[in-house]
Amino acid sequence: MIRAVLAIVLLLAGPVHATQDAFPGLYDVTGVASDDVLNIRSGPGASHAIIGSLPPDATDIEVIAPDDRHRWAKINFREGTGWVSMDYLVPHPGQVSGFVPDIRHCFGTEPFWSLTYDQPRITLSMPDIEPRDGLISGYHGSLSRRDRFAFTGSFFPTAAGDREIQLFVRQEICTDGMSDREYGIAADVLIKRPTAGGDHSGTGFYAGCCSLTPPSAR
Repeated sequence: MIRAVLAIVLLLAGPVHATQDAFPGLYDVTGVASDDVLNIRSGPGASHAIIGSLPPDATDIEVIAPDDRHRWAKINFREGTGWVSMDYLVPHPGQVSGFVPDIRHCFGTEPFWSLTYDQPRITLSMPDIEPRDGLISGYHGSLSRRDRFAFTGSFFPTAAGDREIQLFVRQEICTDGMSDREYGIAADVLIKRPTAGGDHSGTGFYAGCCSLTPPSAR
């Protein structure tokens, strides 16, 4: 409900371009014969080499960004990226500029961290702590930028102490530092853990990327 209300407010308050498709976004393959495939190419055009394919019933394809003419879509494929024709993709409904992105997984390296998100539940995994479960309780859109958002929440209490989390995301190209993959959302995460003295000297600040699909889907 919070997300729905925020989305309506952002759409009504913004200019006409707010109704344009947002990227990254989730798409399904359409218009491909049952005995055919949708080719993945090395670049945005039919003259580029075929490097793979998508089945005719493929769903939840995360389009990172379109080309300049919005004819070809960049997607992640294996350990890199590829391009598919947007003539054979249909977007999931409700993905328009200014809406809170429906992220499912954020992650980073050095140190490694991973945050999975299945509304409203979150799970944080990091090398120095046991996996922590919690809830996202708030969503906030920037008053001056349509591509900036903040998520706030907390983890369930444990013997290690309560932890608050603030996730700041922006829609821009991001790399994971471990492959040639690209993602359409960059993230900064602030995790606050109060110490015995009552301050937040246990706070950690981390950076990484986010995806609209869970880890198991990639």
